Amino acid sequence: MNPIITAFTNGIKKSGLELSKVVVVSDIPFEPEVIKEIGVDFFHVTRGRAIAFGTGLKLGNPDLKIVAFIGDLMTLGGNHLVHSGRRNMEMLVICVNNFVYKEIAGTLAPSVSPGFSAFSTFERPFNAPHLANSCGAIYTARWTAMHTNELANSIANALDKRGFSVIEVLAPGPNFYKDINQVNYELLDFYYKNSVTKNNVDTRNVEITSEEKIVTGEFTDKEKSPFIDTYNAQLGKILGDKFIPLGGQSGRD
Repeated sequence: MNPIITAFTNGIKKSGLELSKVVVVSDIPFEPEVIKEIGVDFFHVTRGRAIAFGTGLKLGNPDLKIVAFIGDLMTLGGNHLVHSGRRNMEMLVICVNNFVYKEIAGTLAPSVSPGFSAFSTFERPFNAPHLANSCGAIYTARWTAMHTNELANSIANALDKRGFSVIEVLAPGPNFYKDINQVNYELLDFYYKNSVTKNNVDTRNVEITSEEKIVTGEFTDKEKSPFIDTYNAQLGKILGDKFIPLGGQSGRD
């Protein structure tokens, strides 16, 4: 099985959550057999809409644990990530980043597929953990897909949080727009060997560049009231007994 899916399955087990409470929303293709093996409800949505769709699911049923799998093209749906962080919507976002750098820390990558344009990496990529942290995420982390144990632990930790969590997973693919099972393991091993774990480091210092080793680890871990709590508190204060809180009943019932 794909190492990301293996880590995700193990993370759910470590969290102790019932599978019936976990819902996955993804704009990355998953094979139907993989979904059956995980054993959770799954929604495949249009590119860039996983977080927005997951928000609707959470508001519709606050008891659910929502996990949104998104690609690294956060220009599609990036605004949803920004505002979900600002609101502290209770959701785990797993950002599968399949970019390809031709070198890391001055060492040339072993292979780069000709499917990738020579001009595809001249723009600076998002520093995903810092973007999420700046927008208000209460938990951020980054691992390569080969850090299966660390990734599983991070997923378990994030699922235990009551707020917006973002985990970036580096999983180089052989070409653009592949499903989650398409991983270039030669490049993945290269990224793994050219990474260094630094937990609790300032997210401003974890930008990925070709000059330095990739910084992995758990970076942000804090507590803050999630969106539904603040929504219920504010509207309950204004409307009193007339207000029926999300996930609960009105004071008159």
